[in-house]
Amino acid sequence: MNGGILLTGWLNSHIPLDTLIWLSPAIFMLHDFEEIIFVETWFKKKYYTVIPKIPGRFSKTFEEMAATTSAQFSIPVLLEFILFTLAAYLAIEINFFPLLVGFNLGLFLHVFTHLGQSFFLRTYALGSGTALVLVLPYTTYLFYRLLNENIVTGTSFLFGLPFMAFLLFVVLAGHKLAKRILPVQEIT
Repeated sequence: MNGGILLTGWLNSHIPLDTLIWLSPAIFMLHDFEEIIFVETWFKKKYYTVIPKIPGRFSKTFEEMAATTSAQFSIPVLLEFILFTLAAYLAIEINFFPLLVGFNLGLFLHVFTHLGQSFFLRTYALGSGTALVLVLPYTTYLFYRLLNENIVTGTSFLFGLPFMAFLLFVVLAGHKLAKRILPVQEIT
């Protein structure tokens, strides 16, 4: 317990809040770089061992993701990066935090998607490493810090929910856009 208190005290005194907020788009990108770089390789390596484990209602989505190229994956990531950067800018410049809270709440919950996939598939799921090592500690500390410094309250998370939903819409729309403007890859 004392170690956690010492660590948060050290972090609080060594990381200015503006810096912590600007880390949001950086942490997002570091996580998504793992996915962009390894998406094609992961599906080529794991496709035939994972496909039998996919429930029928998710098989179409899995097939679509399996055919995704790194270039295609980069399009929704670019859109998200723009939104994460805008959220950080608005939080720092005009103290508007709902975007930052909503987007990072989505990123925080996304960690458990990766971990759940790894557990369910009984294999390393794409993106699980950076989700666990970077995203989970960052978002947990960001929320702790925003709450601890009375910048946001518990209700701020409710106000962030529509922005989290908007981010999910952007991701899904970005994947559809990517399939339209870039060729589809076949599994071999």
